[in-house]
Amino acid sequence: MKYTFNGINFTVIDRDMRKIFDGLYGGNQHLSTKPLAAFGCGSVTLNNHVAYTVGKSYVREELIRDQNEMFRKYLLGPTTALRFKLAALWYYHKIGKKAKVNIIHSYLGSSLGLRAMMMDIKKNIDKDNPVPLIVGLRLFKGYRDGLYNHWVTVTGYADHFNVLVSNNGKMEMINLKELSEKRMFVATAAITVV
Repeated sequence: MKYTFNGINFTVIDRDMRKIFDGLYGGNQHLSTKPLAAFGCGSVTLNNHVAYTVGKSYVREELIRDQNEMFRKYLLGPTTALRFKLAALWYYHKIGKKAKVNIIHSYLGSSLGLRAMMMDIKKNIDKDNPVPLIVGLRLFKGYRDGLYNHWVTVTGYADHFNVLVSNNGKMEMINLKELSEKRMFVATAAITVV
């Protein structure tokens, strides 16, 4: 599906996240407890994927409940890409589904890692599968200074390393090349449920 955001044409997942998340563009870690607000972005991202994949639809109270449960049971505290992968595999196993998680890193703007990441994002979005993305520590100021040590959900892609993401219930655009040049790393953790 095509969608235009800030004058850029994106290829996006088929269903509108706002219809799934009670008007929000994905979950929001700031709706609930202080621990979830401080350390729950990985939990929200995993819950975004689960809700989209299994076809859930929320009212606000149910969303808060499911995000809290994902945080308490699977991703309590800060989350690395490997920890996220293990939580995703465990969650899908517990609901009787088999999943694979493909992690791709790009360190300090490495074009090799970014190209591989964009190819994986394109492959998944074209298959109607949102992609979890972690943004590492900020090394240099300049591009999206407030976005570091944080998980978001990629919902679309465009040319020149532009991606559309769900970030705390809002639709945002990120240029992965510019972002990765200012961060220690960026990484995708694409989940495929089989």
